[in-house]
Amino acid sequence: MSIPSEPQRPHSPPYGRPGPVSSDELLPPVEPPTGRFIIQLFVIPALIVGVLFVLWLLIGTMARKGEQDPDQIVAALRSNNQARFQRANELAAMLNLPQQYPELKTNHELAQKLADYVNELVSDGDTAEASVTMRYILVSALGEFYVTDGLPALLNAARNDPERDVRRRAINAIAVLCNGMANLKPPQPIESAELTKTLVELANDQDELIRSEAAFAIGVEAAATPKPDPQLVTALEQLADDTHTDTRFNAAAGLARLGDPKAAAAVAQMLDPAEIASSVSGEKPLRPQATEAEVVAQKTRKRDMVVNNALKAINQLLDHESLPAETFVPLEKALENFIAKAPSINDPAPIHQDVLDAAKRILANVKARIGSR
Repeated sequence: MSIPSEPQRPHSPPYGRPGPVSSDELLPPVEPPTGRFIIQLFVIPALIVGVLFVLWLLIGTMARKGEQDPDQIVAALRSNNQARFQRANELAAMLNLPQQYPELKTNHELAQKLADYVNELVSDGDTAEASVTMRYILVSALGEFYVTDGLPALLNAARNDPERDVRRRAINAIAVLCNGMANLKPPQPIESAELTKTLVELANDQDELIRSEAAFAIGVEAAATPKPDPQLVTALEQLADDTHTDTRFNAAAGLARLGDPKAAAAVAQMLDPAEIASSVSGEKPLRPQATEAEVVAQKTRKRDMVVNNALKAINQLLDHESLPAETFVPLEKALENFIAKAPSINDPAPIHQDVLDAAKRILANVKARIGSR
């Protein structure tokens, strides 16, 4: 069948039924586009898209400004509806996204308003779960700022909150804040008499878990300042002999960061299987419904963290070339003992081979350091 040179409408079939439609009839005739057609087809839609894009940017900017507005944020947190917890968690998430919210972590006004609210909540001392949860979240948030406006409120919560968990979280937030400020470019380490006084006070608290958190925070703050306050160093040395296992371990890590030779004996304990087992035994399930497998995994993470922190502490001591070789003798014995017993450790789980290999490498470095005397 030959193809016609021009489109032709087919004849109607018999009985009045519509005949087949050729493909040519579905398309408009081909004509050169006019200037008006091009404007309608391309320019006008492009302008519409451009306007919509600008509006989208404007709305997005306004939304971001709104969600970062201190008054709006605090007003949402002060509300009595359940959404305030969602807003608190959103704020915490935003503070952990500095690339997306670069101005939030340095917002003095927001930090101060949050601090004022935390002080009010601590003063009220409400032990209801909702209030405790809100204080817990907010003290965590104050530690994430790159400004120190929230520090007095954190010190107040660490000393005076009626709930142990909030006090512990506030102390941890102090450590996070000190570390964050010290790592700014240029560094802005926190040197505060009130901070030192509070940390030393917390180091002598009757609650062993408070002392443990204090040991961690003191170690971070002492290492963050060019010349650590002698009161903090003395507190760490005392905490390294504490009756509570985790307190000794946190103090040991802090002294190692400072290159203090008194760290060696406490770090050696962190590699003692019996001392490790004592630390792990105190680990409680993170939630009441935790399965046995979850508890085992949690205790395994704690055990591995203790060992890894010990190995890191030894490397930090090795970096201080001024330390006498005798400093490392107890660490040599501790590493040898750990390496010998590690293959038989199966509770709560076996020691990973990579941890054992790291211990062997560090032992070789320790032996070399001792042999150099």
